[in-house]
Formats: sequence, structure tokens, C-alpha cells
Amino acid sequence: MMAVTGKRLSESERVWLDRKGDPINIDRAWQKSDLRIALSRKEQAMLAAAGMDGPDARWYVLRVEGGCDKAVDKALDEANVERWMAVKSVLPPRRSGRKKQRLDPVLTPALPGYIFVRVVDCDACWAGLATIKGYAGVIGGASCPSPVSADEILKLQAFIEKDPKAIEILTNALKAGDKVSIDDGPFRHFKALVLLVGENDRIRVETHLFGRACTVDLELAQVTKLD
Repeated sequence: MMAVTGKRLSESERVWLDRKGDPINIDRAWQKSDLRIALSRKEQAMLAAAGMDGPDARWYVLRVEGGCDKAVDKALDEANVERWMAVKSVLPPRRSGRKKQRLDPVLTPALPGYIFVRVVDCDACWAGLATIKGYAGVIGGASCPSPVSADEILKLQAFIEKDPKAIEILTNALKAGDKVSIDDGPFRHFKALVLLVGENDRIRVETHLFGRACTVDLELAQVTKLD
């Protein structure tokens, strides 16, 4: 955009030109600018609603467009939205001809296309999240999103990332004599009795197979405590 000075009767007037050399309507340009600012503020207000915390906040699963996981995670962080993007450590592909090249592991999404958020289910929240570039929706739909329990989040964090804090919480929640349900592996859906809570997020349980008691070693993330 450039400015030129032209004569109109007896007064000098500055005219702004666009890249094509056409005159720019300054009043209309200001109106569009004001509209963009207003929309931006509205989007920020709605996104701020997604960052609200309270007793009604629950975990939900966002769907993310391909390759946008890290960008969406960053946008959620900047909006102060509690979130968790599961990551795993992998070695980058080795370049051809560099067999002795030292490769450092990098973190990459373990569940690409999905990010967990803890928010209050309300229209303003979902409208705000929808303004994030790369957001593709929420599991269950914004009108009836499907919540995920905090225990399930802890299990995923312990199982996928071996998160020490998640493992500690799960370990402290169980003790010998507790009844659990096995959620994964060949004994899935079996009821069991905790015999030992060991280290390294392992437990030993007793269940019954063909009418006989048998002991099984499992990971903490593989069981759910029964009330």
C-alpha cells in the first residue's frame, strides 16, 4: 500500500493506493479492521471460557486435524486450558550414508489426532475451542460430548508415558485386599483380589480360572479398583 498526493479543487488530498494501484476507501478499511478486532476479542472471550475451572470441569477428548497436534496443544496452553497430549519418545529416521550418526530421541504424539482437555461443558467453551486452528471436534459432539474419568486419564498417563506422578497416585489408591476389575490382557473383565502392590507400577492379584485360584502380575494401568 502506498500514498500519493492529489489535487482536488483548491485543497491537497492524500490518496492511499493498494498493490494494484487502485484507490483505497479508508473509511471502509477502518470498518473492516474494527470488525476483525471485534471478532478477535469475541473469539478470545469464548476461548477464555474454555479455560474456566470449577467442580463441573471434566475430561474430554478433542479430535485434531492431521499434523496439527503440537500447534493445537500450544494454543490450548496459551489459552490456559488444562490439557494432556500423550507423547512417546522415538528415534528420528537415520539419514542414508550416516551409520555412525548420533541420534537423540524426540517426543512425538502417542495418540495422533487426539488431545485430552479438562473443561466445563458449556456452549461458550466449545465455541471457543472451535476457534483454534486445527481443531476438528470433540468425541461425542459439542451438543453431547463424552467425558473421560480422571482415573482413565491417570491410567493412560501411567501406561503410555510411565508418568511417575500418575503411577504414584494409582499405587497409593491400591492396597493388599482391595478388589479390582482387570481391564486389559487375557484376563480382561475378570474380577481379582490384590495380593501385593509392588514397585515399578506392578501389582500381583489373585483371580479364578476354571474354578481354580491363580496369581497374575499386572501393571497398575490394567486394573480398576472396585467399590
